[in-house]
Amino acid sequence: MSVQSCTTFLREAYGSTSIARQLKAMTGAGELVQLGRRHGYTFDIEDLAKASSTFSRPADAASPPAPDPAPVADATFYHYEYKLADVPALAPVLAELPRLRVSPPSVDLAEFDRSFREEDLRSTSQSPADPEFQRWHRGMAAAGWRDPDAGPDAPRRDFHLVNLDEHVDHPDYDGYFDAKVRTVAALEQVFGSEVRFSGSMWYPPRSYRLWHTNETQPGWRMYVIDLDADFAGPADTSFFRYMNPHTGELVTLRESRRIVRFFKAEQDPDRLFWHCIVNPTARHRWSFGFVVPEHWMDRIR
Repeated sequence: MSVQSCTTFLREAYGSTSIARQLKAMTGAGELVQLGRRHGYTFDIEDLAKASSTFSRPADAASPPAPDPAPVADATFYHYEYKLADVPALAPVLAELPRLRVSPPSVDLAEFDRSFREEDLRSTSQSPADPEFQRWHRGMAAAGWRDPDAGPDAPRRDFHLVNLDEHVDHPDYDGYFDAKVRTVAALEQVFGSEVRFSGSMWYPPRSYRLWHTNETQPGWRMYVIDLDADFAGPADTSFFRYMNPHTGELVTLRESRRIVRFFKAEQDPDRLFWHCIVNPTARHRWSFGFVVPEHWMDRIR
């Protein structure tokens, strides 16, 4: 009955505008299971996998769209960054940040600290164009970003952060999820129906996301970034670093509270947008990612 329950829920979800919006706020399978419970349907992740394999989404369903893979013309700028308070259209997102910035107690921060790897952090100072880096990166990717002698449950070394959407069993989850849905609704008013969440990440002290390109999910991204408090000084901050696809220059963007950043992930091998994120400080950093349409700049002016 659980598989049938899941199938019934999926049928209802794809026929409902309000539930379709809730789906656009989710990035994890556990969240979909939790959403089913909120609507009175009981199933687990295994049931979801079985139901999804046989469920045919209606052709006219109001489901989250795939990222637009169409290329755009060459640009002088590879990133755009604003203070949230300076973009009136994004005021509702700014208002939701206190409810989005959760720190699930289900996260074992002591274990998180033990998985820190100094050599991995050092790799964020190397250029992705460096042949030595490329050899290391290929080897780690082939090993699934885990040590050869580590089991499949060992933490991946390319992610030293917390995916908030993988933690659904904590007291603040419902309020957090409702804030995500309201955020999607607000962004639909700005960007249209193409917008959806692409990730919700918590970067505790000494965290990082190693060099990557997102080439399998091309398109424009918007990231809303916030911190639990101001940094001690301009040199002691979290940062976003990318390699200029044209010149190979490494560009480091020092961060502050309540900013929004836009960039585009490309698939063309000559235009890959290599980037990494590092929080080497004692502050806590949150990052909320969204897929946005090509015309995003016209909509926030």
